[in-house]
Amino acid sequence: MVQTLQEALEDPEIIRGLQHHPRTFRFTEEVRVVLTVVERPPHLYVKEQDDGSLSVSGPMANVLHVMASSLNFTYHLIRPVDKTYGYKMDNGTWSGMTGHTRRKEADIALAPYTRTEDRNKYLEFTHSLYSDDLQFVAGKGQPEIDPWGFLFPLDSVVWAALLASLVIAWLAMVVLGSNNNKKGVGRFTWITDLFLEHLRVALRQDLRLGQRRGSEMLLVLGWMVVTMMVMWSYSGNLVSLLAVRYISKPLQTLRNLLDSSVTLIMTRNDVFTDFLLTVKSGELQELGNLYKVGRVKYQLSKTFPDVMEKLVTKGHHVLFSPGLALDRLAANYFAKAGRCDFYKMRMALFPITHCIIGLKGNLLVRAMSYRVRAILESGLYDHWLMSSIPFSTVCRHAPSIITVREPLAINNLWGMLVVLGAGLLLALVTFCLELCVDKRNGDRAS
Repeated sequence: MVQTLQEALEDPEIIRGLQHHPRTFRFTEEVRVVLTVVERPPHLYVKEQDDGSLSVSGPMANVLHVMASSLNFTYHLIRPVDKTYGYKMDNGTWSGMTGHTRRKEADIALAPYTRTEDRNKYLEFTHSLYSDDLQFVAGKGQPEIDPWGFLFPLDSVVWAALLASLVIAWLAMVVLGSNNNKKGVGRFTWITDLFLEHLRVALRQDLRLGQRRGSEMLLVLGWMVVTMMVMWSYSGNLVSLLAVRYISKPLQTLRNLLDSSVTLIMTRNDVFTDFLLTVKSGELQELGNLYKVGRVKYQLSKTFPDVMEKLVTKGHHVLFSPGLALDRLAANYFAKAGRCDFYKMRMALFPITHCIIGLKGNLLVRAMSYRVRAILESGLYDHWLMSSIPFSTVCRHAPSIITVREPLAINNLWGMLVVLGAGLLLALVTFCLELCVDKRNGDRAS
């Protein structure tokens, strides 16, 4: 008859072996271990068979099979009625897997448990299988056209350098030039004409050189070479940039989220939501207080795929969950729709561990911890994990800028038209002022 773990631990030899040689320990006779499980994709999947028994699959199930073979035990799987990790109820008892473990109804809880200060008082943790963060995922905006994109072919520093070069070349010509060829023309008018000549070169218009000395010609030719090279580069890049669309990703920090009007979606009754409700200051307190203003929706994790598709894609909701779980949801959506309609905010909270647990002092958990570390260091767990998520990296670094091939429309060009209209309006105002001034001078002369 197969012994239970509790019966096996009554043997002093087994106790000594687990205490002194946990790395190499192996039961001499097969032992039956009871494990409590809940589904936690992508780490663990639980399926109920026709006869009511449970089976598990996924990376953590692979770890369990390695443990069973290495330590020589069989296992029986049970699942809590509420299918949760567990929380402390009003009567002082615990629900979920934690309740199974604390009441000794199960020897091991096979699920990615996060180590916390409170849990560490009564639970034994293995080495962490995987480290993650709680992150936010939001829906991307629609591709947008930037009407001021005609300014982007040149960096702001290049625009400033070009303007500085224009001023320097103009001032140099003023110093080197003379007014001999402009008899009857005032010095101010001559200097202004020189500036306009250099500006016409930059705008690739005609140039009236007149009679100039060699040094002046050399200066003008140098300015022409500079402007031609810059403007050729500008025109080539401009054609490319007119085909660019920018995908809006406005929420990147916790402050962006708090200042927006989006609704936060998360699970209820876990260590993180409980923690948020106890924070007394700072942005985390503001995050915890969002439920008071109706900006928090509590959902079961099994509903997250529908939430992603129906709510988050609309741009009015943000999902809060472990980063790998969000990658899986985005990958499944990509496999279904062929698009990456989500992005992760840069802000991440609460670094979390993923451990197997038992009751405090459980010697089997300590022996399992050595084997967990070996699996982790070999890279097996990461390999199993990534293999279980097709398209896991496709949407992780999706670009925020895309290119399209379509005819130019007013949406692309209205920024340039605004500049043109402003220039024409300014020219018209200047022309009217010139007419007024000329008329006034004529009246005075008569």
